[in-house]
Amino acid sequence: MDRRTMWPRARAVGAVVAAVALGVVIGGGGPAVAQNGAKGGGKATFEEIDVQRINVVEPHGKPRLVLTNKVRSPAAVVDGVDLGNAGQRAGMIFYNAEGDEAGGMGVDSSVVDGKPGAGGQLAFDQYKQDQTLVLRYAEDQGRRGVGLTVQDRPDTPLSGMFEEYTKIQQMPPGPERDQAMAELEKKYPSPKRAFFGKNPDKSVGLTLADGKGKPRIVVRVDEKGDPQIQFLDARGKVTRTIKG
Repeated sequence: MDRRTMWPRARAVGAVVAAVALGVVIGGGGPAVAQNGAKGGGKATFEEIDVQRINVVEPHGKPRLVLTNKVRSPAAVVDGVDLGNAGQRAGMIFYNAEGDEAGGMGVDSSVVDGKPGAGGQLAFDQYKQDQTLVLRYAEDQGRRGVGLTVQDRPDTPLSGMFEEYTKIQQMPPGPERDQAMAELEKKYPSPKRAFFGKNPDKSVGLTLADGKGKPRIVVRVDEKGDPQIQFLDARGKVTRTIKG
């Protein structure tokens, strides 16, 4: 259940693009005034606007894109089920034709005890499921990683899994809850199948995994430039290594 929680603060450039598409903008200080005087519809042009959230919707009202700050960000929704995360992510959220969340884009940063952390990602969700293709950057205390991840998701919609997940989350912390969560993850596996990018040890590489998420081929070039290819069995044992 790794719904996105990192998104960027809405900026004026993105807001203007969305505003032109909408023709209607509401800011913290009341309705904005378009240069051409358009009100309540049609097309409006703005030089600059300040907004907290913009909703792009279809004529029948279904959302297709939301540009939002953190406080006004909507909850993740699939099949009309509120999956949480409202007010936790700033950025751009995508929706499919049925109004289900389908991905998003954003960045964030923080400093805790003088130690900075930052991250950003562009993600696309499997139909009625969680993210299956993710371009992500993350750093923490000077360790940085960036890459593209491909991940399997179960056929069961998130809306069907959420009730089970919620019940486990409401259990008191301890071994029983940990065991229940492990069983849920086993019931609805989401193995990572491929990763290409830079690792915190400054190596770059490609990892290809089997249907259980076990790495089977690892291609790697370390910081010094030494290349190698490793083949692994289902238990994670290296069966063959090719060095450059």
